[in-house]
Amino acid sequence: MNNQVRFSRSFLILTLAATLTFSAAFTKAAFAQANESGSQYRIAVVDMSLLMSEYNKRKTKYDELQKEVDRLQQEIDAMSQRIEKAKEEYEAKKDAMSDDERFDKRSQIESDFVQYRSELERRQRLIDTQEERVLKEVVTDIEAVIAQIAEKDGYHLILNATKGTRASVVYNSPTIDITSRVLQDLNK
Repeated sequence: MNNQVRFSRSFLILTLAATLTFSAAFTKAAFAQANESGSQYRIAVVDMSLLMSEYNKRKTKYDELQKEVDRLQQEIDAMSQRIEKAKEEYEAKKDAMSDDERFDKRSQIESDFVQYRSELERRQRLIDTQEERVLKEVVTDIEAVIAQIAEKDGYHLILNATKGTRASVVYNSPTIDITSRVLQDLNK
């Protein structure tokens, strides 16, 4: 029985070695044929996070968006201050007020606060929508420049080589990184 196990292992190892040899020979022949016919694949990488952070149009659009955020924030802060002032006045004068006056004042403060929360949420959605539009526009610009370079230089595949633990490319030679070229074309 022990001889049968040895025979099976030997057979398995020989079969695996033959398969690997055939596979290597086939792959080598395929690459040789591809090179002979001139159909070589060109691959490049770009660092999308670097392109996003260094693209001048994105910087400009985000500066404009930040100005809008600041303006909207000032208005919200003013609303908040009015509510806080009304609360303080209510607390200071509530003992001198009648029940109806206290009820009316509390209702007004609560109504103002509900309006404040609603306006805050509306403005946040507005900013989020504007930011989404900017991102979409910037990504579209970047993808267009990458596509132009790919077509012009005959690249078959361009991968995102953003650094970090979530990167899809673990290693690439610096010779295939076209990030600086894409950024140069973007910032013309």
